[in-house]
Amino acid sequence: MRNFSVLSDVEFEELTGDLLGAELNVLVERFASGADGGIDLRWRIDGQTFIGQCKHYAKSSFSQLLKSAEKEVPKLLKLKPAGYKFITSFDLSPLQKEKIYALFSNWMSSPGDILGGRDVDALITLHEAVERRHPKLWVFTGLQLFWAVRADIANRTSALKSRIERSMPKYVVHSGYQDAREVLETKNVCLISGPPGIGKTTLAQMLLAEHISMGYEPVVISEDISEAWHSLTHNTRQIFIYDDFLGEIAFFERMAKNEDKRLVDLIEKISSGSSKKLVLTTREYILRDAKKFYERLDHLDTRLNFLLELNAYSRNDRARILYNHLWHSEISSTCLREISVGGYKKIINHRGYNPRLIEYCTGGAFDVESSGYPDRFEATLNHPERIWRAAFDKHLLEEHRLLTLILCTLPRKAALDDLREAYVSLCSHSGISNAGRAFRDALEVLEGTFITIGRNEEGKPSVSHANPSVTEFCLARIESDSELLRKIIESAVFFEQLSTIFKHGDGAAFFSGGRVGRRSRLILLSAINAERDLLLASIRRTFKSRSPEREMVWQTDRGNSYMEPPGKFERRVNFLFQCLEKWGMDATAIETEVAFVIDRWKESEGGKEDAVKLLKRIESSSLASRLSEQAFHALDSWLDSTLRETDDWIHYAEFASHSGGLGPDAADQFDRFMDEEFSRWSPSPPDLEKMKDIAEDMGLDHLVSRIDEALEEESSEPDENYHREASSEVRSSVHEVSEGELAELFGRLSSD
Repeated sequence: MRNFSVLSDVEFEELTGDLLGAELNVLVERFASGADGGIDLRWRIDGQTFIGQCKHYAKSSFSQLLKSAEKEVPKLLKLKPAGYKFITSFDLSPLQKEKIYALFSNWMSSPGDILGGRDVDALITLHEAVERRHPKLWVFTGLQLFWAVRADIANRTSALKSRIERSMPKYVVHSGYQDAREVLETKNVCLISGPPGIGKTTLAQMLLAEHISMGYEPVVISEDISEAWHSLTHNTRQIFIYDDFLGEIAFFERMAKNEDKRLVDLIEKISSGSSKKLVLTTREYILRDAKKFYERLDHLDTRLNFLLELNAYSRNDRARILYNHLWHSEISSTCLREISVGGYKKIINHRGYNPRLIEYCTGGAFDVESSGYPDRFEATLNHPERIWRAAFDKHLLEEHRLLTLILCTLPRKAALDDLREAYVSLCSHSGISNAGRAFRDALEVLEGTFITIGRNEEGKPSVSHANPSVTEFCLARIESDSELLRKIIESAVFFEQLSTIFKHGDGAAFFSGGRVGRRSRLILLSAINAERDLLLASIRRTFKSRSPEREMVWQTDRGNSYMEPPGKFERRVNFLFQCLEKWGMDATAIETEVAFVIDRWKESEGGKEDAVKLLKRIESSSLASRLSEQAFHALDSWLDSTLRETDDWIHYAEFASHSGGLGPDAADQFDRFMDEEFSRWSPSPPDLEKMKDIAEDMGLDHLVSRIDEALEEESSEPDENYHREASSEVRSSVHEVSEGELAELFGRLSSD
């Protein structure tokens, strides 16, 4: 008999409805539990109404099933159907059928209207087309048969077997699965690409399970493509799975010399045959880079078109994933009732929704017994560090912890090389040698839990915390460990590491999800202030270091490019002023750094926007008047002599606004500049609103009128993206699940 335990009650009911519809050749309607007097299924024959009730009691006792059946009698007395069928996944004996029939004999023609597990199994055999529409059931059943017949393969792939069997009951079949099946059926090769955590591996395993159930032997490729060539046989149906085939961080980590050719040769061989299948997964950004580097991959994808890209889960997918986890888990009736009356909304609508967290909060390590379950669930989504604490303390080596912690001091998307340098320095100050060689291993251990590996704006490999709450967790560790804080300060290789950790404590850091509480910030700031002298020494030591931050900068000769912030030294001095103010120190302590920046201005070097901001602080500080005068004249000369772009004029106007304004010579120059800009740009120059403000300040009325005309012309131009955006919204709304449907789905959890 087929194994119905892989299905939830909703999935079993969907299967039953399809089977009855095929058997009776009628349309069988489905209703949510309690939506229509307890009806699960309804159909009409010759104008008469028949109803059916589904009880997915595969893991319960017969006494529990019989007690539940007794509760249906009052509903039938009220509904008075022409006929009634009672369907259950429980494997009923003839005597047990008679006991149930005694309850419903007034609405049944015989005990044959009661379908037990074996009866449902027999119907599935009769209606193969129905079975194919419910892949979880037939795939899982086929798997069990394959493992039983091929014990040698089951033993060889025991880890894979365990992962598939553990995850399949909670798996939600979505549109991507059907798309992948079609690609694999027609091309024999399916390349699944997408961002981390989207479900690439799970989908690949589902495809693998399906083909195993059809008699394909699984071959797991773990290192390089040569494993597939060595396992390839001529007379056997095989399915190969190659997870992260281009590497976990960057494609060059996985692709050995000539491996692209061997991979392409294998793909061409499999795609042209009939007894082999190949499933590959990779991250989208790695695939994009690999295509640029390996022409064979790009050409092959274009010719075979086997790529499948996964998108984020829909709201309906989120709901079904949550429901399946709840249904297949041992959760108290109290907790389920709280979820059913609206608690589910806190979870499926949460921006921190993650299948891994869903798994944890429905598992034995979580409190799934006492009241307040939705609130605990939401709190975990808000603060995933409650999960990470145990893993951080018990399962990570010290060098792994240090990598997670040092990320707090770097940009949100830290460049791989910058992270490595900061990490090695911290390990060295912590007495850990050979950290450079252990760096890659640490990344692999932490990826998917504490960190996420992706791409920064430059398209280069970057590392970030998996969730803003990881940052919060790490900051709490740093603030509670004064020795660790000292090591971070002493080991800093970038000035911005120090300013970042200070800003975290001062409350200036921004979190996109989760938020460091005010009390926590004050504790961290207090810990930092206690190390004031050490921090100031490290700040001076790293003042001229390169910056781990990058920003897009327009260069006339090269266009847009990413580089260190032009105003990094201005920002650093500004930060020093903030520290001195916080510590009540005199500004004369940073005269050397201020003089360094002024000397750069004299050479027309720096960031103009940051320079204007810094000048205001210099002039209002307790620094010697000579420094303020030098700063003013150096910046005035620099800004006045480099009025080439729109931004140059914006910064010069800002500078002049508190120093007497722009003179007549500047007005003539600006007038000529704008005339050239109107000639150069089509339809009009950028930043017209700001240019209008400058023209008004200079009294250039004719230019103001010209800018107004250009602004009016811009506002009258049609929005080319309007129709495209609207149609996109319509497409997404078609698949949106209604609030009523969600309420009905989760309402099942509180019914018998």
